[in-house]
Amino acid sequence: KAFLAAGYASRGIKLRFTSGSGSEVQMGYADGRSMLYLETKCIMITKGAGVQGLQNGSISCCGIAMSVPSGVRSVHAENLITAMCDLENASGCDQIFSPSDLRRAARTFPLVIAGTDFIFSGYGGVPNYDNMFAGANFDAEDFDDYLVIQRDLTVNGGLVPVTEEQTIAVRNRAARAIQAVFKEFGFPEITDEEVEAATYSHGSKDMPPRSIREDINAAQDMMKKGITGLDLIKALIKHGFEDIAANLFQMMKHKVTGDLLQTSAIVTAENQVLSAIGDMLNDYRGPGTGYRLEEDTETWEKIQRIPQEIDPETYES
Repeated sequence: KAFLAAGYASRGIKLRFTSGSGSEVQMGYADGRSMLYLETKCIMITKGAGVQGLQNGSISCCGIAMSVPSGVRSVHAENLITAMCDLENASGCDQIFSPSDLRRAARTFPLVIAGTDFIFSGYGGVPNYDNMFAGANFDAEDFDDYLVIQRDLTVNGGLVPVTEEQTIAVRNRAARAIQAVFKEFGFPEITDEEVEAATYSHGSKDMPPRSIREDINAAQDMMKKGITGLDLIKALIKHGFEDIAANLFQMMKHKVTGDLLQTSAIVTAENQVLSAIGDMLNDYRGPGTGYRLEEDTETWEKIQRIPQEIDPETYES
């Protein structure tokens, strides 16, 4: 696994080990040790392997840890130990373990209050039925509630409210960009009907049928031809998507420089990398220090502007 991590890093690709107590449940029984004890050993191995962080908190085996007494406490203890080891902490609140909305929220709130690098290692931006990773703890059905939770608890959870008009415009442009790239490389046609459906659909059930076999053959053809990111950039520019091409080019530059491989790194809207290492803005010294959303006034203003907010100046009873 350490060798694999080195392979990722050599190609400028961000990597976290995935950590989950449930995977040790049988070892814990055989060895007479708790899941948390064995998980702590895995966290230490991650540190020793030189990996920057963990997708931590019963990612793949969440249901096992959550099914035993104090299982949720054990998962949160994993996150605390990861932070104590000075590792990037993506708290792993991304695999569903219960259909109960209350339990899903209760599992998340301690992370929101205590703080973590990333609340989710992967927020499910699609409906549950489209999620190939066994479903997400929060998904597309929860956007409105999650935005309000951020506002209620003064938390930057990675999302900001957008208008319906903004969403439609972004989705339509993204679909047309993919349509253009497919056309440029001779892949199976993406029709205008599909672009329209992708713009307004909720999930795959609302999309016209496609030939899965033809799309898989196109993916294999792409590998055989050795199509690279630069080829994608050229295709996007050729078809008038210069802004998307520029963003993709910046992503490729980050892979070369490698700064985003540092602990807790993020890429800002200005394509600047901020991380826990070598970043003068990182002034965390314990509770009450470091990043405070209320001091990030621009982001805090955006988070407060939820779609269902009522303007007292224009409200009519």
